[in-house]
Amino acid sequence: MIWPSVLAGMDAWTLSMVLAAGAFYASSLVATGGVLFRLALPWQPGRVGLRRSVVAAAWLALALLLLQWPLQAGFLGGSTLAAALDPMLLGVIFDSAQGTRMMLAASGLLLLHGVLIDSGRMRYLGFALSVTGVVLVLLAFTQVGHTTDEPRWLLAGLLLVHLAAVAFWVGALLPLYRMAGQAIPRQVVARVLVVFGQVASVTVGLLVAAAVGLSWLLLGGVAPLLETDYGQTLLLKILLVLLLLALAALNKWRLVPAFERGEPGADRRLRRSILGEGLLVLLILFVTALMTTTTSPNG
Repeated sequence: MIWPSVLAGMDAWTLSMVLAAGAFYASSLVATGGVLFRLALPWQPGRVGLRRSVVAAAWLALALLLLQWPLQAGFLGGSTLAAALDPMLLGVIFDSAQGTRMMLAASGLLLLHGVLIDSGRMRYLGFALSVTGVVLVLLAFTQVGHTTDEPRWLLAGLLLVHLAAVAFWVGALLPLYRMAGQAIPRQVVARVLVVFGQVASVTVGLLVAAAVGLSWLLLGGVAPLLETDYGQTLLLKILLVLLLLALAALNKWRLVPAFERGEPGADRRLRRSILGEGLLVLLILFVTALMTTTTSPNG
C-alpha cells in the first residue's frame, strides 16, 4: 500500500499545511453553503442564527486564508519559520496563482457579509453582495491545484459545480441540526427537512457526476486509482463519501419521516445522524486537503 508511505513521509510543516487547508475548506464551505441554503429556503425559521453562522465562518476562513500564506512561503523556503516570515518569499507567493486565489477568496468572504442586510428594499443589495461572494470564493478554488491543467475550463467548470453542490450540503447541516433541537413547531421543521431532501437529491446527483468527470479527466483511467498516492487517497475519499451518502439516505427515508410523525426520540436520533454527517464531511475535507497538498494525479 502506498498510503502509509504518504503519511510516513509527512513532516510537521506539511501536516500544518494540510490541517490549515482542511480547516479553510470547512469554514469557507460552511459560509458559502449557509448563503446557498438561505437562498434555497428563504422562508425557513432561524434565519438570524444562520446569518450569524455565515459571518462567523467567513471570519474564520479569512484567518485561515492568511495563515496559509506564511505556511506556503515557509514550505517554499525549506519549512522554516524564518522562511515563513521572509518578505521576498511572501511576495513570491502573493505574485503567484496562490495570490490570485487569496484575493478572490478574501473578497468573496467579505462580500458574504451581505447576508446581514435583510430588511426592506436593501435586502436585494444584501442578496446581490452575498451571491457575488459565493461565486468569488468558489472561483478561488479553481486558481490552484490540479484543475489548472488542461482542459482547464472543463476542469474548472466541473469543480465549480462540484463545490456548489458540496457547499449547499455542508452549509445546511448546522441550521438543520439546530432546528431539529429547537422549540419550533414540528411541522415547520419537517417541511424544511423535506424540501431540503428534495433539493439535495438534485445537488447530490450533480456532486457525484462532477466528481466522476473530474476524477476521470485527472487520472485518465482506473489503474491510477490503485497505483498512485493520489489515486489511493481518492479511493479513501470515495469510501467516506459513500458512507456519507448512506447516512443521508437513512435520514431521508427513515429518520425524517419518523420525526415528521412525531415518534418519541426521533429528534435526538435525527440530530445524532446530522452530527455524524458533519463529522464525516470534516474527515472528507481533511482527506481532500491531504490529497491536494501532498499528492499529484501525475505521480
